[in-house]
Amino acid sequence: MSAEPSGALASLAQAGPRALIAAAVRVSPRLRRGLALTALLALLAGAGRVIAPLTVQHAIDAGLAPDTVGPAVTVGAGAVLVAGTASVLLNRRLHDRVEGALADLRRAGLRRVHEMAASTADRVPAADLTARLTSDVDQVTTFLQGGGIQFLTSAAQLVVATAAMLAYSPLLALPVLVLAGLAFGAMLGMQRVIARRYDRARTDLSRLQTAVNEAVLGAPVIRSTGTAARARGKLDEVVDRSRDSLVRTLVPLHSNTSLGELAISTMTVAVLLGGVRWALAGDPPEPRLTAGQVVAMVFLVGFFVRPLQFLVQSLGEAQNALTGWRRALELMSTPSAEVAGGAVLPPGPVGVRVEQVSARYGDGPLVLRDVTARIAPGEHVAVVGRTGSGKSTFAKLLTRRLETAGGTIELGGVPLPRLAAASVAGRVVIVPQDPFLFDGTVGQNIRLGAPAVTDGDALRILHELGLADWFGTLPDGLATPVGLRGERLSVGERQLVALARTALADPDLVVLDEATSGVDPATDVVVQRALAVLTRDRTTVSIAHRMITAETADRVLVFAAGHVVQSGHHTELAGRPGPYADLVAAWHSTGGNP
Repeated sequence: MSAEPSGALASLAQAGPRALIAAAVRVSPRLRRGLALTALLALLAGAGRVIAPLTVQHAIDAGLAPDTVGPAVTVGAGAVLVAGTASVLLNRRLHDRVEGALADLRRAGLRRVHEMAASTADRVPAADLTARLTSDVDQVTTFLQGGGIQFLTSAAQLVVATAAMLAYSPLLALPVLVLAGLAFGAMLGMQRVIARRYDRARTDLSRLQTAVNEAVLGAPVIRSTGTAARARGKLDEVVDRSRDSLVRTLVPLHSNTSLGELAISTMTVAVLLGGVRWALAGDPPEPRLTAGQVVAMVFLVGFFVRPLQFLVQSLGEAQNALTGWRRALELMSTPSAEVAGGAVLPPGPVGVRVEQVSARYGDGPLVLRDVTARIAPGEHVAVVGRTGSGKSTFAKLLTRRLETAGGTIELGGVPLPRLAAASVAGRVVIVPQDPFLFDGTVGQNIRLGAPAVTDGDALRILHELGLADWFGTLPDGLATPVGLRGERLSVGERQLVALARTALADPDLVVLDEATSGVDPATDVVVQRALAVLTRDRTTVSIAHRMITAETADRVLVFAAGHVVQSGHHTELAGRPGPYADLVAAWHSTGGNP
């Protein structure tokens, strides 16, 4: 597993088959149920095919007597019928079990995406997570439909044919088994190489999906900036890397197939020549094998060789499916951020206590150092500072999108890591600069945080926030579609929908991450009026981009170089020399524009 984009996820790259099976069974216990019946059906399907040559041997050794041929044909036909019926039942059973397990894996994977620590999710491209739950899982379905059932029945047939050959002639079976063992040993060594290269190929394909998604969604920006050549060059590099990964996988894969073909041909020749010599051994010649047994042995070698050949040829597809399954299981093996038996956030507005907190992104340098702050329940605190001062990092710490590198954070008197996610959900809400809207209507997005409420409640919230005039401009009211990611609305309108959604959820701690930075002056007036209502009687932390936010806050925290350097009311801080007064002066020098 590459440590670059997806190293944040638990890696099963070095896990053996037992570990993978154990992980799969944990996700979908249905895989374990009825294993004995599945194995019995596989053995019946394989044994039924092997019985036919045994009936041929019996008929030949009996001189093809009419009273022998009839029963032999009947037994052979019955065996074929049993094998066919067992194959059909096995096919249905495996499809039901495996497809059910894959559905379980997708459902559980999506839950884990929602449960994993935000700091983990932020380090993994969304396209990689999507690929693990879609195309990677689809590889298993593709293999199953393209020969997965035959893979299992061939393995069972191989076992039955081996037992039959040993029963007929251990001496003739010996070279077959020795050659098969050597071939499998070499192929298993090759499979380790194939596994690593398939894993790399799947990772590169995931990166390709990310690059293609970025190039498609960013097409308007690419066209307007005239950077099409640069974008195509970047995409070409990712495409070439993906192609090269797949080509490198095909080299050992084809070598494995060639090795299998060579071993199979050698085994067939060894049995034919050895069988004839063994049958005519002695002086004078005294056949140690009957003609029927020689014919049956040749048949048995064929029944041994054909599944072996199929197994060799399908190992590549099986490895690709296994890689896809492993990548999906890696997502499921990533630790959940859920706290078992976690504490419950006390009711009412939430107080915040930050004590000697430091933070960093990944293995990078500290971006916050020894930050200490207190926010009283119901207090509105504005956080200001120049770009890179640590404002947004502070917001991420409060909302669990980033873990501390030192120090403690308490919400409502409870250490943040001890709080149960269910207790925090809906009560601690962040409104980002560009809020995410789901492809639906304005009403559906407003009611997202409180699905049990009605359209009447949504309309009430809009009026309370002073958004009635804006609502009147919507062509279809609450039924107005917002488009994918809210693309049919302006940035300001998306922010208004997000504020209404937050107010309807009725949180106790609101973190506004520069929520007004992307809106025009006219919309900003509407947003500020809505914010005044939203923050009333709620603990609020506003990452301020415009000084108007700081002017209306109860208190201002000033960040610089990862430290809190000033704390106080706007009037107090603006009236004395210092970093905040410099920010206010810079703000007024631009006419109050960002």
